[in-house]
Amino acid sequence: AQVGCRGACLPPSAVMMFRCSLLAAPLAGAAVVIDAMKHDIQQIQAGSFDTIIGKFRDDAVSAVWYYKESNGADETFLDEYQKVAKELKGIVKVCAMDCERFGKFCKDAGVADTPTVMIYPPNPQPSYALQGELTSKRITNVLTKSVPSFVTTLTADNEATFLTSDPSKPKVILFSNKPKAPFIWRALSAEMVFKRTIKFGFATEEANAELAKKFKVKKFPTIVMQRGGKGEQKETYSGEINFQAIHNWVNLYSESGMGDKVKGAGGSESSSDEAKPWLIQDIPELTGPSHNDVCFKSEGLCVIYLKKGGITEAETTMLTGLKNRFTSHLDGRGTVLKWMWMDLDAEPNLAEMFEISTVPGAAVFNPHKRLRFTKLDDEVAADETSISALIDKIMGGDARFKMIKGGKLPAWAVRAKPEKKKSEL
Repeated sequence: AQVGCRGACLPPSAVMMFRCSLLAAPLAGAAVVIDAMKHDIQQIQAGSFDTIIGKFRDDAVSAVWYYKESNGADETFLDEYQKVAKELKGIVKVCAMDCERFGKFCKDAGVADTPTVMIYPPNPQPSYALQGELTSKRITNVLTKSVPSFVTTLTADNEATFLTSDPSKPKVILFSNKPKAPFIWRALSAEMVFKRTIKFGFATEEANAELAKKFKVKKFPTIVMQRGGKGEQKETYSGEINFQAIHNWVNLYSESGMGDKVKGAGGSESSSDEAKPWLIQDIPELTGPSHNDVCFKSEGLCVIYLKKGGITEAETTMLTGLKNRFTSHLDGRGTVLKWMWMDLDAEPNLAEMFEISTVPGAAVFNPHKRLRFTKLDDEVAADETSISALIDKIMGGDARFKMIKGGKLPAWAVRAKPEKKKSEL
């Protein structure tokens, strides 16, 4: 029925079809259509610019394509810009704003013609319009170069400092057979939360062979993580080598704000970035700063190799062999031996306490309850045979321990702190 019609009337079914056709038809002249289901480009408005881009300028890199919806040149550029958004998804904000809707904002931003791509690097660098040919390869290259790096390139000189400073922060290392860290590794290190809570290192097959052995790395690339106050937890990444997959894995162990400041015993804040290289050394040096970690605050007896001057590679190898042998031999018997060395010249007060007449010497210290030690006989020099005999004597209950006078250690020498070296980026 067509009740109340004046002039030509349409049946209800025709009216419904006409309405649907109006909804489905594109707007006249519309050329640029950014579809959230098809594109990785984030559309922004004048009112959301500060929320999405402005407030993150201190940390993040962003790009904005300023376009006009009815402009044919912008329509042509859409697919090219989508390639950038797809490649850098999750790493860089790749956005777009319609200057026909937000003309004042575009004018204030200095946009005269479209397409215009503005690059917003981290502060204090100013934003700028990319000049010249706007290809996806060129835009991607500019954006990736704008991402800062917080990666430490590891060397023999800085490996220990990297692994033992900031003990609350997990350390993630990429072992590679390439000379430089890839972009995704730099991008992960610069992620807003990660750059405060995670330390990223880069090691090469050639320069870091010993470190690779320590982490049992046999193929390249390999990603490993070290966690725990003493670096006791180690894990090898087994997922796909791409930004999002690695991000998801690292994020499991990252907590916002962790590692910036820690509360001391008195409630005062202090930095937690002091390096403790002895935590990862097979045979650490016994000093004032290290003595609690390597000897006095954990279970077991302390086997101390005593000499004048620094320890040699041959001596370290000998002591490491003894350590491995006795660790295996005593496993499950309740006896723990901790192995270390001491420079008698650097610690004159302790040298006087031990009364060593033959160097190198060796002593075994019991740091619990009543402080006491036993040592090699005065005329016996420390070597693999004599140290083994001393430990066997202790295990057999035949060793005589000497009590420390007053039950208190003499003062440790005050060592000058090593100068901090700048991390290589």
